[in-house]
Amino acid sequence: MNFVEPKSENLIIEGHQGRPSYYPFIEDYDSLLFYIQRNQNLNSVIYEVNLLAGNLLNLDSPLKIHWLKYEKNGDTEHQELNYLQKKLAYGYQHSVISDELVEFRFVSYDQMKLYLGKNKKGRYRVFTKLNTYNIELTSIYIYSEDFGVFPQVKFAEFFGKNIDTGDIFYKKLNLE
Repeated sequence: MNFVEPKSENLIIEGHQGRPSYYPFIEDYDSLLFYIQRNQNLNSVIYEVNLLAGNLLNLDSPLKIHWLKYEKNGDTEHQELNYLQKKLAYGYQHSVISDELVEFRFVSYDQMKLYLGKNKKGRYRVFTKLNTYNIELTSIYIYSEDFGVFPQVKFAEFFGKNIDTGDIFYKKLNLE
């Protein structure tokens, strides 16, 4: 799936209230599930499917997570998440539904159920339900403000595809 940047000014609010227009879009590749970007910098948290030999889903650890860090010279570097990032922010808890379907939740926001499963084309993707829409998730933008040791998340923007219609999907979730 090629994610096309929405052009409607009503769809993406620019500046401190939304995902900046200059933020990079991560090119899709086979193992990419979705990515998270934040207002602190251009670096992205990448979520990939973790497959075993024979393209079997690793049910013990179905997601691989790492940073994609953007260098000043334009290069990128992959870096593992540290212990605190996994346990308090970007990690997940999961339960196995079947050999090809896993439910998971972010450790930092466990109210939202996400599902790792295959789409109609047989590729592993992440799905969730936002309002009444069934979504294939492509990215999340998180806006937070620093107050002490831990940032306080103000809102999250969800980007993806409505799996019932194929339309581009956007939803802003205020967390204040």
